[in-house]
Amino acid sequence: MSEQVNNHVSIASPSKAQSALIEKIQQVAIEKKRPDDTTYRSLMFKDEDIISKSSGVSHKVVQITALQNNILPERYARNQRSLSNEDQIKLLNSHVVVIGLGGLGGTVTEILSRIGIGKLTLVDGDFFEDSNLNRQLLSSTDVLGKMKAEVAENRVAALNPAVEVIPVRKYFNHENSAEILADADIVVDCLDTISHRFILETGCRIEDIPLVSAAIGGTSGQVTVIFPGDPGLQLIYGIPEKARTKGIEATLGTLPYAAIAIAAMECAEVVALAIGKPAQLRKRLLLADFTYHSVETVSFE
Repeated sequence: MSEQVNNHVSIASPSKAQSALIEKIQQVAIEKKRPDDTTYRSLMFKDEDIISKSSGVSHKVVQITALQNNILPERYARNQRSLSNEDQIKLLNSHVVVIGLGGLGGTVTEILSRIGIGKLTLVDGDFFEDSNLNRQLLSSTDVLGKMKAEVAENRVAALNPAVEVIPVRKYFNHENSAEILADADIVVDCLDTISHRFILETGCRIEDIPLVSAAIGGTSGQVTVIFPGDPGLQLIYGIPEKARTKGIEATLGTLPYAAIAIAAMECAEVVALAIGKPAQLRKRLLLADFTYHSVETVSFE
């Protein structure tokens, strides 16, 4: 596995159906201006939706086809100029697995859906309860008692119908690791137990997948990126046999701003990997404490 996710964009000669799709998109595309007054051709969601339904193709296909023809789905307009059309296609062609849909995982799911990751496997066997309401973005009073994976699937569908969701309504473990991680480009660790993080790290090594891992507790958190072959979690927690089962969250709880901020940092690394940029936190550990507004990075090399 190289340091960058292999996610090439290839454009073949269009078939008759593809040509018809391109023509439909071009007919409804409009010229718009960015805040800096540069212009671009835009595809509004209402037109994307009509084209998807009338052509019998997915929103993802419509969005990718538009981008390939230098027409920007308007929902991604503010992603530019940080992300190019080619970058956006790479995101739409990426498959990310999110393990755990609580304080970290709910925010990760929200951000990755909005930015345009095209396929999300969302894994959690838990149900929402009252104590989740302080920090878990997917929780609300009307979903108490419902499965987190089910709620996450519905949330993504409402945010961005181009995103394919595979909900996994069970906890991640040794037995289902290979099945859950199959075909993933990147895995995001949003677990709340150290023992299960080691299981996930092992699964990612076996499947040769980069892992973006984070932990939170109280007003602080940490983020790192682990590639197969890297020492990884052992440098943080020690050898698995002697590591604690639970992190400081079990004692300190977690405040919402810590969960959301650390999840955002995880997503920044996911996006970098998906578009083929180096992981800034590979072999490094970012430590943040939001009581003192302190952030530092420790090198493992």
